[in-house]
Amino acid sequence: MVNKMLNTSYNNIIDALKCVCFNHGMVNNVSSGNIEDIDLAANSVYPLVHIVPGNVIAGVQSITFSFNLLAMDLVHSDNSNEQQVLSDTLQILLDVIAQYKNGLQLGVQQNDGIFGQLDNANYTLEPFLERFDNAVAGFNLTLSIIVPATYFACDSFNLEAQYGGGWIWGDNGQINCMAANNTPAENTPTVMPEEQI
Repeated sequence: MVNKMLNTSYNNIIDALKCVCFNHGMVNNVSSGNIEDIDLAANSVYPLVHIVPGNVIAGVQSITFSFNLLAMDLVHSDNSNEQQVLSDTLQILLDVIAQYKNGLQLGVQQNDGIFGQLDNANYTLEPFLERFDNAVAGFNLTLSIIVPATYFACDSFNLEAQYGGGWIWGDNGQINCMAANNTPAENTPTVMPEEQI
Protein backbone atom coordinates (compact mmCIF):
# COMPACT_ATOMS: atom_id res chain seq x y z
CA MET A 1 0.00 0.00 0.00
CA VAL A 2 1.25 3.49 -0.84
CA ASN A 3 1.91 5.85 2.03
CA LYS A 4 -0.64 8.62 1.50
CA MET A 5 1.22 10.93 3.85
CA LEU A 6 4.15 11.25 1.43
CA ASN A 7 2.12 12.83 -1.37
CA THR A 8 0.57 15.90 0.15
CA SER A 9 2.44 18.65 -1.64
CA TYR A 10 0.65 21.27 -3.72
CA ASN A 11 2.45 19.92 -6.81
CA ASN A 12 1.09 16.41 -6.22
CA ILE A 13 -2.45 17.64 -5.63
CA ILE A 14 -2.71 19.97 -8.61
CA ASP A 15 -0.91 17.58 -10.99
CA ALA A 16 -3.39 14.83 -10.08
CA LEU A 17 -6.31 17.23 -10.54
CA LYS A 18 -4.96 18.32 -13.93
CA CYS A 19 -4.53 14.67 -14.92
CA VAL A 20 -8.11 13.78 -13.99
CA CYS A 21 -9.44 16.76 -15.95
CA PHE A 22 -7.23 16.18 -18.99
CA ASN A 23 -8.06 12.47 -19.14
CA HIS A 24 -11.73 13.34 -19.57
CA GLY A 25 -12.66 12.54 -23.16
CA MET A 26 -14.40 15.87 -23.69
CA VAL A 27 -11.55 18.12 -22.49
CA ASN A 28 -8.94 19.47 -24.92
CA ASN A 29 -6.86 21.55 -22.52
CA VAL A 30 -6.28 22.11 -18.80
CA SER A 31 -4.63 25.19 -17.37
CA SER A 32 -4.11 26.62 -13.90
CA GLY A 33 -3.43 29.93 -12.24
CA ASN A 34 -5.31 33.17 -11.78
CA ILE A 35 -8.53 33.64 -13.66
CA GLU A 36 -6.78 36.29 -15.76
CA ASP A 37 -4.36 33.60 -16.99
CA ILE A 38 -6.99 31.86 -19.12
CA ASP A 39 -6.04 32.12 -22.79
CA LEU A 40 -9.45 32.96 -24.19
CA ALA A 41 -8.11 33.90 -27.62
CA ALA A 42 -6.85 30.41 -28.49
CA ASN A 43 -9.99 28.83 -29.95
CA SER A 44 -8.30 25.45 -30.42
CA VAL A 45 -8.06 24.79 -26.69
CA TYR A 46 -11.77 24.33 -26.06
CA PRO A 47 -13.36 22.63 -24.20
CA LEU A 48 -11.09 23.95 -21.47
CA VAL A 49 -10.86 23.37 -17.72
CA HIS A 50 -9.05 26.09 -15.80
CA ILE A 51 -8.01 25.47 -12.18
CA VAL A 52 -7.83 28.47 -9.85
CA PRO A 53 -6.07 27.72 -6.54
CA GLY A 54 -7.80 28.75 -3.34
CA ASN A 55 -7.15 28.51 0.37
CA VAL A 56 -5.24 25.70 2.04
CA ILE A 57 -6.35 24.63 5.52
CA ALA A 58 -3.82 22.81 7.70
CA GLY A 59 -6.08 20.70 9.92
CA VAL A 60 -5.31 18.43 12.84
CA GLN A 61 -4.58 15.32 10.75
CA SER A 62 -5.29 16.55 7.23
CA ILE A 63 -4.58 19.29 4.75
CA THR A 64 -7.48 20.66 2.69
CA PHE A 65 -6.75 22.25 -0.68
CA SER A 66 -9.51 24.39 -2.21
CA PHE A 67 -9.84 25.05 -5.94
CA ASN A 68 -12.26 26.65 -8.36
CA LEU A 69 -12.66 24.68 -11.57
CA LEU A 70 -14.07 26.45 -14.59
CA ALA A 71 -15.13 24.18 -17.45
CA MET A 72 -15.91 26.17 -20.59
CA ASP A 73 -16.47 25.91 -24.30
CA LEU A 74 -17.18 28.24 -27.21
CA VAL A 75 -20.74 29.33 -27.92
CA HIS A 76 -21.78 30.12 -31.48
CA SER A 77 -22.58 33.76 -32.24
CA ASP A 78 -26.28 32.87 -32.58
CA ASN A 79 -26.20 30.96 -29.23
CA SER A 80 -27.51 27.87 -31.01
CA ASN A 81 -25.21 25.54 -29.04
CA GLU A 82 -25.39 27.27 -25.65
CA GLN A 83 -27.52 24.55 -24.06
CA GLN A 84 -25.18 21.84 -25.37
CA VAL A 85 -22.13 23.72 -24.05
CA LEU A 86 -23.71 24.02 -20.61
CA SER A 87 -24.67 20.35 -20.64
CA ASP A 88 -21.17 19.22 -21.67
CA THR A 89 -19.28 21.42 -19.21
CA LEU A 90 -21.56 20.41 -16.36
CA GLN A 91 -20.93 16.75 -17.18
CA ILE A 92 -17.16 17.31 -17.21
CA LEU A 93 -17.22 18.72 -13.68
CA LEU A 94 -19.60 16.05 -12.41
CA ASP A 95 -17.20 13.43 -13.75
CA VAL A 96 -14.28 15.09 -11.94
CA ILE A 97 -16.27 14.87 -8.70
CA ALA A 98 -17.04 11.21 -9.44
CA GLN A 99 -13.34 10.38 -9.94
CA TYR A 100 -12.46 11.85 -6.55
CA LYS A 101 -15.40 10.16 -4.84
CA ASN A 102 -15.24 6.68 -6.38
CA GLY A 103 -12.80 6.69 -9.29
CA LEU A 104 -10.22 4.18 -10.38
CA GLN A 105 -7.81 6.84 -11.70
CA LEU A 106 -6.90 7.92 -8.18
CA GLY A 107 -7.25 4.56 -6.45
CA VAL A 108 -10.13 5.76 -4.28
CA GLN A 109 -12.07 2.47 -4.45
CA GLN A 110 -9.00 0.49 -3.40
CA ASN A 111 -8.30 2.95 -0.56
CA ASP A 112 -4.78 3.48 -1.85
CA GLY A 113 -5.36 6.82 -3.51
CA ILE A 114 -2.47 9.12 -2.82
CA PHE A 115 -3.77 12.45 -4.05
CA GLY A 116 -6.71 13.05 -1.77
CA GLN A 117 -10.44 12.68 -1.66
CA LEU A 118 -13.22 15.22 -1.67
CA ASP A 119 -14.95 16.16 1.52
CA ASN A 120 -18.46 14.83 2.06
CA ALA A 121 -20.15 18.02 0.97
CA ASN A 122 -22.83 18.91 -1.49
CA TYR A 123 -21.36 20.81 -4.41
CA THR A 124 -22.96 23.76 -6.13
CA LEU A 125 -22.06 24.11 -9.78
CA GLU A 126 -22.69 27.64 -11.01
CA PRO A 127 -23.30 28.35 -14.72
CA PHE A 128 -21.74 31.35 -16.42
CA LEU A 129 -22.80 32.75 -19.77
CA GLU A 130 -21.31 36.22 -20.15
CA ARG A 131 -18.44 36.17 -17.69
CA PHE A 132 -15.67 36.58 -20.28
CA ASP A 133 -15.15 38.87 -23.26
CA ASN A 134 -15.41 36.20 -25.93
CA ALA A 135 -18.31 33.85 -26.46
CA VAL A 136 -17.71 31.11 -23.91
CA ALA A 137 -20.06 29.50 -21.44
CA GLY A 138 -19.72 26.80 -18.85
CA PHE A 139 -19.83 25.94 -15.18
CA ASN A 140 -17.79 26.86 -12.13
CA LEU A 141 -17.18 24.35 -9.33
CA THR A 142 -15.56 25.04 -5.98
CA LEU A 143 -14.18 21.88 -4.43
CA SER A 144 -11.94 20.89 -1.57
CA ILE A 145 -9.47 18.04 -1.78
CA ILE A 146 -8.44 16.52 1.54
CA VAL A 147 -5.22 14.60 2.12
CA PRO A 148 -4.10 12.98 5.38
CA ALA A 149 -1.14 14.70 6.95
CA THR A 150 1.14 14.49 9.92
CA TYR A 151 3.35 17.37 10.81
CA PHE A 152 6.79 15.79 10.92
CA ALA A 153 9.10 18.53 12.08
CA CYS A 154 12.85 18.08 12.10
CA ASP A 155 15.06 20.35 14.12
CA SER A 156 16.55 21.65 10.87
CA PHE A 157 15.20 21.97 7.33
CA ASN A 158 18.66 21.00 6.12
CA LEU A 159 18.85 17.59 7.74
CA GLU A 160 19.96 14.72 5.56
CA ALA A 161 19.72 11.05 6.41
CA GLN A 162 22.12 8.28 5.51
CA TYR A 163 21.47 4.64 6.17
CA GLY A 164 24.30 2.49 7.44
CA GLY A 165 22.66 -0.19 9.54
CA GLY A 166 20.63 2.59 11.13
CA TRP A 167 19.62 6.12 10.22
CA ILE A 168 22.32 8.74 10.73
CA TRP A 169 21.12 12.34 10.64
CA GLY A 170 23.32 15.34 9.88
CA ASP A 171 22.69 19.00 9.21
CA ASN A 172 25.66 19.63 6.88
CA GLY A 173 26.99 22.40 9.09
CA GLN A 174 23.85 24.50 8.81
CA ILE A 175 22.61 26.67 11.66
CA ASN A 176 20.66 24.69 14.23
CA CYS A 177 17.85 26.76 15.75
CA MET A 178 18.12 24.89 19.04
CA ALA A 179 21.60 26.40 19.50
CA ALA A 180 20.04 29.88 19.60
CA ASN A 181 18.81 29.42 23.19
CA ASN A 182 15.31 30.69 22.53
CA THR A 183 15.16 32.82 25.67
CA PRO A 184 15.09 36.61 25.22
CA ALA A 185 18.24 38.46 26.17
CA GLU A 186 17.83 42.22 26.35
CA ASN A 187 21.52 43.00 26.03
CA THR A 188 22.12 40.55 23.18
CA PRO A 189 19.80 41.15 20.22
CA THR A 190 21.39 38.39 18.12
CA VAL A 191 18.84 35.61 17.66
CA MET A 192 20.93 33.17 15.63
CA PRO A 193 24.38 31.98 16.76
CA GLU A 194 27.35 33.39 14.91
CA GLU A 195 28.91 31.18 12.28
CA GLN A 196 31.90 29.22 13.53
CA ILE A 197 35.06 29.77 11.43
